[in-house]
Amino acid sequence: MALDRQIIEERISLPVTPMMTAGLHRFTPRNGEVKGTVLMLHGLMQGSDVFFDQVRGGGLAYYLAEKGYDVFVCQLRGRDASNEQLKLEPFGLKQVLLEDLPLLWSSVEKRCRHQDIYLVGYQFGSLLWSAMIARQPDILEKVRGIMHFCPQRALVPSGKRKNFWYEFLEHRMMPRLGKLMGFVPSQRFRMGKQNESLPLYSDALEWRTDEWVDEWDGFDYLAAMEKLDLPPSLYFVTLKQAWRGLEHDCRAYMFELGYHNGRMIKLGAKVGNKTNYARNELCTHLKAEEDYFPLILEWMKEVLPQKEGASVAL
Repeated sequence: MALDRQIIEERISLPVTPMMTAGLHRFTPRNGEVKGTVLMLHGLMQGSDVFFDQVRGGGLAYYLAEKGYDVFVCQLRGRDASNEQLKLEPFGLKQVLLEDLPLLWSSVEKRCRHQDIYLVGYQFGSLLWSAMIARQPDILEKVRGIMHFCPQRALVPSGKRKNFWYEFLEHRMMPRLGKLMGFVPSQRFRMGKQNESLPLYSDALEWRTDEWVDEWDGFDYLAAMEKLDLPPSLYFVTLKQAWRGLEHDCRAYMFELGYHNGRMIKLGAKVGNKTNYARNELCTHLKAEEDYFPLILEWMKEVLPQKEGASVAL
């Protein structure tokens, strides 16, 4: 299917330790002009396949590559690790922020075919991109826009069911199981497609407090965000499973990043979309390609600097 789309696929392994590797799954046009570079980053308890369906050759990664973009789907360490490896070599946010993300970024810079960059984050992946920008604001010189899919940081209360899911299942049960087993067994309890490193999971929970601060070095993300001029951003949120309160959490996250050109787009049948998207299928659902992916394409063109001849640094 990818061959039918005239796309070249490439898998790039990036060792970070003797046992663990990060990686890139690249989708690039076989022919024609390259319009920009896209970096996609998955969330917690997820893998890179949240952006594409390799069986049928569908998803946002394939779609954007077919439309002329050089797409790199980033994968953090531990996605292809066994449970035993997760126990023997646990890792947390410190390793992800200071090792994995800089390595992924520099690897893309060496390979990409266009200097205009768009960032795409899925759930916790959005927070990781924002954290990287706060710590390394120089990268904003190349970033033309950011797309967030169902981002959540500090949770907005919206009912007993949401409270049970996040407070009991995610904050109490899973960490306890993680301490017993040496890793977070998210697959067994259908909390995610990937089992997770216990320190990374625990660090992610710490990010859900009112203060967005890292314990290991005291870095204050909200304070850093106040000094930044963020590029235009889209925030996609599904209206399915309204009890999760994703709309409220997404809006709160958009506001706490400070003043910027941000637009939140709700997705669901009741607002005119072709279907009700589950939160983990926004970038892979069969109907998305004809439904709202064209909106993304138009926005990517819209946010480019308006200068005749070539793009320029912001």
